Order: sequence, then C-alpha cells, then structure tokens
Amino acid sequence: MADNYRKKERSERKNAKNKKRITILWIVIIAAAAVIAVMKISEINFSALFHSDKNDNGIVLSEDENNREGFPYRIDSGENNILSVVGSKIAILNDSSYTVVDASDAEEFIRDEHGYANPIIKTSGGYSVIYDQGANVYRLDSQKENIYENSAKGEILCADVADTGAVAVAAVSGVHKSTVFVYGKSFSEKMNYEVSGGYITSVAVDDRGKNVAFTVMNSENAEIKSTLYTMSVNDAQPRAKFEYFGSSVLDIHFSSGYLYVVGNDFVSVISSLEKETAVYEKGSINTVAYCYNPADNLVLAYSDYIGAAENKISYIRQNGKVKTTVSVNTEIKAVSASGTDMTVLTGSEVISYKLSNGNEKARIKVDDSYTDILQLSSKIYAKHRSVLEIISK
Repeated sequence: MADNYRKKERSERKNAKNKKRITILWIVIIAAAAVIAVMKISEINFSALFHSDKNDNGIVLSEDENNREGFPYRIDSGENNILSVVGSKIAILNDSSYTVVDASDAEEFIRDEHGYANPIIKTSGGYSVIYDQGANVYRLDSQKENIYENSAKGEILCADVADTGAVAVAAVSGVHKSTVFVYGKSFSEKMNYEVSGGYITSVAVDDRGKNVAFTVMNSENAEIKSTLYTMSVNDAQPRAKFEYFGSSVLDIHFSSGYLYVVGNDFVSVISSLEKETAVYEKGSINTVAYCYNPADNLVLAYSDYIGAAENKISYIRQNGKVKTTVSVNTEIKAVSASGTDMTVLTGSEVISYKLSNGNEKARIKVDDSYTDILQLSSKIYAKHRSVLEIISK
C-alpha cells in the first residue's frame, strides 16, 4: 500500500508540474522534443534480465564473475535511464532515482530517490548537477555524496557544472525573460545576467567556473533563430553573440579555451569567447549522437541527410580540426569515448575505433534490445533492459 501511495503521489506531483511547464516553457519543450527526435535516446522502458546465465551477445556470466565484478548491475526501476561518467564512477539517472556505482565492482556510493518530475543531469570532472526542468530545484553531487540541494529563483530551463563544482543555472524570470546565475561550490553567487526576447535552451560553464555561454531560442520572420552568447562571469554584458537561422543548437560545451557548438545540422568551435570556426557548415550534416571524451574533445555521429542508412563518426579536436572520420555502414544509436577510443552502438553490434587513426579495435555482437553504451577506460558498459553489463572482451 505504501508503494502504491508513493507512486500515486509522484504521479500527481509530476502532472501538476507538467501543466505549469506547458504555459511557461513552450519553446523549451519544442527544442527538447527536437533533440529527442534527433538523438533517439532516453525513451526505453526496461524489463528484468538479471538472472540469465548468458546474455544475448553470447558472453557467459558465471556466478563467480558476478560476485567478483558486481556486474551485471540491476538498474532501479523507472523510465528514461541515462548513463554518465562522474570522475571514475558511473552515474545512472532515471525518473525516480539517482545512483552512482564503482566502475569495477558496482559498489553503490549514492542511491537516492530524487523526487524530481523531469530530472536532467550534467557532469564535469567529479561533480554532477541534477535539475528538475520546469520546477525550481536542483542538486550538486560529488562522486560519493550529495553536497547540497537548492531552489532557483524561477523555473529552471537548463544547467551545467564545472570541474570546480561551480554551477550555472538558467531560469525563467518573467514574461519572455530568462536569467543566468553562476554559483560557486560554496554557494556564493558569481554572476546574475538577465536575457530578454526568448528562453534559454542550453547553458555551459567552463572548467574553472570563469566563463559561461548560453543559447536563446526564438523566431524571426517565421523562422527559428538560435542566438548564442558568450561572456565571463565578471562581464557586465556578453563578449559576443552568434546567430543561427533555421537551425537548433543541441549542445554547447567548454573545452579549455574553446567552446563546442553542436547544432542539428552544423558543428562549430568558438575560441577566446569571440572567434567562430566552422567544422561542418550549416546544412551539411544531420546530427545523430554526440559525446565528449575525458579530455573534453567532441565525438560526433552524423549522417549526410535525415534518414540516411549510413552514418559516420568523427573525432573533433578542441581547435576544430577533424582528426579522424570513420564510415559506419548502418545507423548509430549511441556513442561513447575514452581517452584512446570511440565506440558506437548499432542495432546489431558495438564497434570500437582508435581515436588517433580510426582503425577498428573491437566488434561485439548485440541485439536491438541494447539501448545505450558507456566507455570508461578500457571497459565498455552496455544498458540492456533492466541491467548494466560489461561487454568488452
């Protein structure tokens, strides 16, 4: 009865918050829906496969191996499971809980029921920030413990975290206005900047917590326009702005003194907050998936056009130079990368390539029930129904 009551209470809370978001965050919801359609992730409901003696890719999971490694690891029940790396550990977020486990033996360091209706996670170094999009609460965690939970000054649109534990939060602050806040790890306010004319759909803070960037989405002459602003936390006004007509900015991410800009049909890099270099020109690609390796370099999966049967994967350095490109003769479902390798998940295989030259390193058979991968050092983890497995050989 208690479980049913909690489920009912969580459902009622979620419905109430969703109604509020519809009236306030309409443009953010449109952008999020576009991202989900493009990326094709985070929409799988898992069922148990924990007690199998053999998984579907043919790897035998003996009792001794399970006891020694702690894998396969059963994921808490819930939808929208997301895998992330926090320091040297694995973070798992879904609509009901947040868990951090050791990458070698699955020892649990954090296991919390967060109570958020629409939780989203961003990680950097040994820190993660989880925010309830459309509500006003967010939390900062290290690899092993929760540091604090706080209420923002308005409904949260997006957030990001730095290697130092500094947090950038974009929140609604009136009709058609957004405000970017930056807080230090000790919760001191470093920046407060208000933007008018649209809602912020993405925000990024650099590793030191010194520079920020944010994207505002609106429309002009019946065409979608994304405007990217860059600034230091000490600036009174943005250093520069960059406008993208007819394109959506899916993600922005600092890497040392550079800022990656990943769009639905382009990729560029901004240096020194002011100079933009095109990596893939607007309209030249269709973004499928992306990730950043431990050195904060971009790994991008893309196709030449929407619906193309053949996808490609590229390793893009901080300066915007494409180091490696590999053609994958099928559609890519997810990507992950370590310091030396980049790995793709397709409907039938997990394939790893060297970052340096694109040479194939491993090819592992899977089936379409595998929905996400995570590469951490030499190990490849895969999400399969209700468990997280180590599938590298």
